[in-house]
Amino acid sequence: MLIVLHELYAHQVWADARQWGAILTHGPARQDPDLFARLVHLHAVQRAWLGRWQDAPVPFAEVKDFPDLPDLLAYAKEVHAQLKAFLAHLDEEDLQREVAYRDIHGKAWSQPLGDLMLHLALHSQYHRGQQANRLRTLGAGMPPTDLVVWHRLGRPMPEWPEA
Repeated sequence: MLIVLHELYAHQVWADARQWGAILTHGPARQDPDLFARLVHLHAVQRAWLGRWQDAPVPFAEVKDFPDLPDLLAYAKEVHAQLKAFLAHLDEEDLQREVAYRDIHGKAWSQPLGDLMLHLALHSQYHRGQQANRLRTLGAGMPPTDLVVWHRLGRPMPEWPEA
């Protein structure tokens, strides 16, 4: 499973960077509160899960925590750097470790790290799809971010845009 997670997380950072590029290059998208709020959610969830996995819960970031897109973009890049560093030190045995945490309603759970990491990659994918639909509504497009496209392109590194 570790190989799959490495693939999914390398794809995730590439796809998130492409999503950011699409948003930042389209004026109405840059000003859209729905896109902004979903970006905050996407990256706050990525950071929150990482905190749970490290047994160092962090406050859940909110829209009010980011005055503008450049601040949020810096946060997104940092979250991805932290996820990459975390993943780099894992082995297959680590993926079986039970992670105890509380959900957003305060209910206690415990699940294997590997399952939670798979969940996060799929959660991010789901929200990128929502972002693509919103971009189309605003008259913009989003380049393909599918895993198969990333594979066809030779698994490129992410190209983060400038805010």
